[in-house]
Amino acid sequence: MIGKLRDIFGSAPSGPQTGPRRRVNLEKRFTVIAETSRGSMSRVFRALDNETGRTVCLKVQLKEKNQAAVSRASSTEARPVEGSIAIKFHDPHIVRTFEYGESKQGEHFVVMEYIDGVSLQYVRETKAARTAQKVELLAQAAEGLAAVHEAGFIHHDINPRNFLVDREQNVKLIDFGLTVPNTPAFCKPGNRTGTLQYMAPELLRREPIDERIDIFAFGVMAFEFLTDRLPYDATNSTTMMLQRINTEPLDAAVVKPKLSDEICAILRQLTARRPHDRWAKMATLPAALRSVPAKRKRSEQA
Repeated sequence: MIGKLRDIFGSAPSGPQTGPRRRVNLEKRFTVIAETSRGSMSRVFRALDNETGRTVCLKVQLKEKNQAAVSRASSTEARPVEGSIAIKFHDPHIVRTFEYGESKQGEHFVVMEYIDGVSLQYVRETKAARTAQKVELLAQAAEGLAAVHEAGFIHHDINPRNFLVDREQNVKLIDFGLTVPNTPAFCKPGNRTGTLQYMAPELLRREPIDERIDIFAFGVMAFEFLTDRLPYDATNSTTMMLQRINTEPLDAAVVKPKLSDEICAILRQLTARRPHDRWAKMATLPAALRSVPAKRKRSEQA
């Protein structure tokens, strides 16, 4: 028998209530089927919504960790809770959010569509797609991220684990736990959050940021997805940070010569060290990826 959610989410906190007004008894509302992932800031479950009868993805944030992330996001303006951001997105390549609120224990929760699929990281590690298929998956991923930017937000944690591919080969962007509005208060120096391997140089230097940190992270992810390695040689965190700040990324044309010149040129722009040299807008990337060959012609290969 599945244990009670009370044991998972902990006891009710003391002090004044914060966050969304609605407080939901998660034990009563949902029947947990399985825990699908556990991160540093939240736990995610496949669950039956007893109110609607549908199977959903239930994400419950760890209160203390989320409060710390909120305080890092901006010292002058409160970051909106994850659900209030995610519910704004209506794009076929972004996970659909049905509802958000606060549990009886004061934990922020988000109810999303359940995606029966695997991450882009899994696709790469299992070699489950050919190069042309990978480019199409990246184009769909770019559409999802472009929709986030068009809505006025910076995702802040673009990496291959945050894109899922369902059984119909549709890509969905997930996890808006670190997402912030693309406004001056949230673009100030200092908010160094995300996944280290994909962080932009300006983020590592704690400089002012904008949506181009997502573009760089997407470029690193795309480089890795297509070449099976990151675009730098470092093997530890400190060296990795210094190398990304001080040296140019590896050239995909050297790492994987079979990639077309056009794809390699796109990867160079996406991973440009200086923001002003970087690919300008995610909205233009899907069409660019779909308009070029993924690999060199046999006659051009060495």
